[in-house]
Amino acid sequence: MTKPLRVLLVEDSADDAELLELELIRGGFSPEIRRVETADDMRNALASSTVWDVVLSDYHLPRFSAEASLATLQESGRDIPFIIMSGVVRAEDAVILLKRGAHDFLDKASLARLVPAIEREIRDANERVHRRDAEERVRVLSLAIEQSPVSVVITDREGVIGYVNPKFVKATGYSADESIGRPIDFIHRKDAGEETYKAMWATIHAGQEWRGEFCNQRRDGQLFWEYATVSPLEDAAGTITNFVAVKEDISVRRSYEERLLRQANYDELTGLPNRLLTLDRLEQAIAVAHRRQTMTALIYIDLDRFKNVNDSLGHAFGDQLLKDAAARLTECVREGDTLSRMGGDEFVIILPGVDDGIAVQKVADRVVDTFTPPFTVSGQDHFVSASIGISLFPADGTDGQVLLRNAELAMYKAKEQGRGRYQFFTREINERVRDRLALESQLRGAAARGELRLEYQPLFSAGTGCAVGMEALIRWRRPPDTLIQPGHFIPLAEEVGLITEIGDWVAATACQEAAHLFARRRGAKLRVAVNVSPRQLKGGAFGDWVRRQLDESGLAPDQLELEITESVLMDDTPETGQTLRMLCDLGVRLSIDDFGTGYSSLGYLQRYPFDTLKIDRSFVQGAVLDPNTAQLVETIVGMAHGLGLETVAEGVETAEQLDFLRSCDCDLVQGFLLGRPMSLDDLATHLG
Repeated sequence: MTKPLRVLLVEDSADDAELLELELIRGGFSPEIRRVETADDMRNALASSTVWDVVLSDYHLPRFSAEASLATLQESGRDIPFIIMSGVVRAEDAVILLKRGAHDFLDKASLARLVPAIEREIRDANERVHRRDAEERVRVLSLAIEQSPVSVVITDREGVIGYVNPKFVKATGYSADESIGRPIDFIHRKDAGEETYKAMWATIHAGQEWRGEFCNQRRDGQLFWEYATVSPLEDAAGTITNFVAVKEDISVRRSYEERLLRQANYDELTGLPNRLLTLDRLEQAIAVAHRRQTMTALIYIDLDRFKNVNDSLGHAFGDQLLKDAAARLTECVREGDTLSRMGGDEFVIILPGVDDGIAVQKVADRVVDTFTPPFTVSGQDHFVSASIGISLFPADGTDGQVLLRNAELAMYKAKEQGRGRYQFFTREINERVRDRLALESQLRGAAARGELRLEYQPLFSAGTGCAVGMEALIRWRRPPDTLIQPGHFIPLAEEVGLITEIGDWVAATACQEAAHLFARRRGAKLRVAVNVSPRQLKGGAFGDWVRRQLDESGLAPDQLELEITESVLMDDTPETGQTLRMLCDLGVRLSIDDFGTGYSSLGYLQRYPFDTLKIDRSFVQGAVLDPNTAQLVETIVGMAHGLGLETVAEGVETAEQLDFLRSCDCDLVQGFLLGRPMSLDDLATHLG
């Protein structure tokens, strides 16, 4: 099978060209020959799209020469084998051209060497092409490594550095001379990651690529993180000769990840573990205690009266107090314990591996004591105590959530007992919680199911003894037939958010029933008093709601009296003030309930349009027993009259109490002595 051969022939003799073609055909080629005789012809041929395999040139032509044709070829930049063919040329002239770049010289009279010479020169030309390609690849790869945006390190099979690129120098601060000859891990931080390096060496010595992260140290001592890919390099026999490491600085990414991890697991304000991390640590502590057959204690801490401090002095003050509290609590725990902030003003301490409750009690005592000194913020001293609940694994639960819940319940029990103390979780607490949950479940929807009803206690003039009105009091007949007093379920309704629904039902029902009763007693001017929860006054819609109830029931505004506790006045918000003034503008009477038991302030009495001041039963009962209490009641009545307020004394149970109230000019009275709470029908009969 013939081989194609593209020949650029510099020759003026057609006969010689024909002989040459025949020789090439005999040699197994299928030649494609283009004959040129001038420099211009040769330039045009070289500039064409033909890829020439060889240039054969006569030494001397009338208008051209081998020397000129060689120069023309070199000017074109092409690397094509150039063979001189002539019969009349001196050896020294031929040597000169060979030195200038000609590849061979043949005698026209003896063409036996022609084919072997062409084959040889084509092979050499191909090798030169491959070599140039390889050199170009090496050059590009070298530039890529030198200019790479990541660090590149090449070591021998022992891990000794033989090359580092400029990026490595810039990243580490070590020059190439300082790095070459040192082990690849010379920048590795010595106190971390030893296992990582062991895993790397095991992988790459096995001929596999390894990827991972390192914490390294720059020349100036600064730490930085790198993601590295380390690969073995093998020779033709498959023997590992070198290792190459490509490393990227990931310090920014690691810093971001660590910041996100800290935000997810630590409280931003105090720096303590947050709820998520606390639950994880608690489960770990439980697992260890289970294996070692020991106890784990959970201490739940709530700061007493923190909300009052935070609301009155501002959140900046509250945040500083929380940080100071966290610092104090840190001094109460051992190394290995966990102190965390669960949110708000609640903290938790996990005590793993405790021997008995006495050890836990000592920690709780330290916590109570650490809150004895006042907190000094902005130059002011403020006293904040801590109520503490304690649960133990495994006695009080084998699950973290259960232990947390039980400790929190014990904390609430401590608050009930007077605050600033601790309480271990007990079975009694658990039973109370179950009862409370059952009560809450049944209380939801009680109004819609018709289980709520009102009773009314009559209100009398202290001077004349005539009835002037009544107070609406809620009762809950819980299935199957249990009558529950408001003191047992109203606090729960307040806590779980049902009080607005229940309070609205009481007010609407009282308006309807009172309007019906008063319509039958047209000659008497009576009024009905209804207790209002602080939550009902929030939001600004209560005034409009009351107006609709009056319109629907037909009750006159001055026949409705809304009793408000003193705690409402402490919530001195624009919405509360606006609602109270709107009620006053409607003509509804406003009364302060249980005066003297809360945050009494003459400023609040002057600021809001109240009509009545109600004296708490504790003062009424104590007035006949204690001269100081009696004097206090007389002062309250006098003060109220001085402000233009009517006074009502509740809880009157003896004639002696009634006589005392009359003596100090109290306006109105109510109590068991005069009339117990009763149904609407019984009240109608009682009033005649």
